[in-house]
Amino acid sequence: MVLYDRYYRGRPVASHTTNKVGGRTTISIRIKNTTAYDVAIMGNKVTRGFFKPCKVYFLTDSKSTRALLNAQAGRPPQFMLKPDEVKELLVNPAFENGVALEIKDPGRVDFWIQWRRGNATWLPQPPIAVCTSTEAIRLYGLEDQDVGVE
Repeated sequence: MVLYDRYYRGRPVASHTTNKVGGRTTISIRIKNTTAYDVAIMGNKVTRGFFKPCKVYFLTDSKSTRALLNAQAGRPPQFMLKPDEVKELLVNPAFENGVALEIKDPGRVDFWIQWRRGNATWLPQPPIAVCTSTEAIRLYGLEDQDVGVE
């Protein structure tokens, strides 16, 4: 029980969430620092199953062109979270030949958030997992949008 407490006590919390922006629903991963010290978010990975790389989605901290290009080029956002601070990373679909890969290759998707404690950034920490599926992301992201059906 002591090891379990030590393992989970100083970890940030990450979850799958939605936001309404201009009548459009966006999907994101919310990261909250629940500790009394700063936390460094070092990057993220998107996988299928147990660490099998997946190119269906990528995470960005904004919809700016620079953020999208950096994430596509393999340079995910890195930032610090102060105690009790919250930040959201937007889930963006990848496209191939004009078709979203989430449609061509549906299934399980795991988002792994890599982080370090602010008081010991040299010490690797186990990543935080947010597990979902392409079906859930499409359901929550498209549920309230007008798709032209009357």
